[in-house]
Amino acid sequence: MADVSEPNPAAAQARNSKPTVVRVLVLLLLCSTVAGFAVSEFIRYPGLASMRPAFGGEDFFGDMVYGRAPQPYVTRVLVPWLVRAVAAATAPTARAQLEESVRRSMTTDGKPAWLYESPFEFAIAKNVLLLFAIGFAFALWWLVRLTLGVSGPARDVIPIVTLFALPGPYGYGSMLYDLPALSLFTLGLAFVAARRPWLHAPVFAVCVLNKETGLLLTPVWAVSEMREHELKRQQVVIGVGLQVGFWLVVRGLLLWSFRNNPGDPIALHLFRNAQVIGIPGNWFRFRPVTDWLVLPMGFNLLYVLGFVASLFALKRAPQFLKDAFWVALPVFALTWLFGNVDEMRVYYELLPIIVLVLFGGLYSLMGYAPRPRLEEAGRT
Repeated sequence: MADVSEPNPAAAQARNSKPTVVRVLVLLLLCSTVAGFAVSEFIRYPGLASMRPAFGGEDFFGDMVYGRAPQPYVTRVLVPWLVRAVAAATAPTARAQLEESVRRSMTTDGKPAWLYESPFEFAIAKNVLLLFAIGFAFALWWLVRLTLGVSGPARDVIPIVTLFALPGPYGYGSMLYDLPALSLFTLGLAFVAARRPWLHAPVFAVCVLNKETGLLLTPVWAVSEMREHELKRQQVVIGVGLQVGFWLVVRGLLLWSFRNNPGDPIALHLFRNAQVIGIPGNWFRFRPVTDWLVLPMGFNLLYVLGFVASLFALKRAPQFLKDAFWVALPVFALTWLFGNVDEMRVYYELLPIIVLVLFGGLYSLMGYAPRPRLEEAGRT
């Protein structure tokens, strides 16, 4: 059943109020500025090409764009396809001029060879990632409105703070599919919360094309639908079957298409992860992002404490966030088995949920954020 707490008039007014054009433009300017910082850090550290030396070469970026990268990375095709589509649609003269301009703007120190070989593709990819980062901010902003029901600055500050802290989880290799996964999953959550299945369906499809973890939207959708429409369980089962079937077809075709690429689609990392957790120093790693900003990195104790705090804040969260929080179980299980537990970017699907649970708990303790009823939030 939906959250039965009585709606607060202030919360209802916050959800139903329409943001002014000026406010949206100011928010767009702020989010674009902070997103530019986040994407620059994403590219600079550890870098889009940082994974490739482990496989015996340097051009990991070019390999990703043109389908030569190892499995499973190469199967995450959304951004590579977008980059190649824009490159194919660009006139040769314009492409040559842009490539020359990018090369002239580079300094010779510290620039990897692949950046000189693929400057046009890199320029496209950088702007695509920036758009996804801005899209994440506005998807999170909308999700705040749908779930927490807070007004004005309390709503606007959440995506800005989240974008600003985003470089903290960067580590290992920065992948072309990371920021799209964060943005698309957050948008998918918002469409589920807003009860807009015909918009959720294409976002789910693109999310799966970007990365296999897009399937995590399905249990959130299913539980949300069953809570709101208890008499439609058969339709929910059919919907789950269609989504799982689509996932199997798309991921199966991608694996088959890149079957001759090096690497394995899946690898067991359980023992490696146990070793990482067993080293005390891994719990206290920090990275200086700038001269004035230091953020935790890897399996830092602060991230662990943040997750524990979200568990305590969960009791104050609206029902939709409580249901979505269960996604943590498959994420943690799959990461322990097949991922790297200290690679924070693999938890991006949890980020919007945990952020809203923590902010909701904080606002509730401050007496600022009432718990809205989900069905009312879904109609805004």
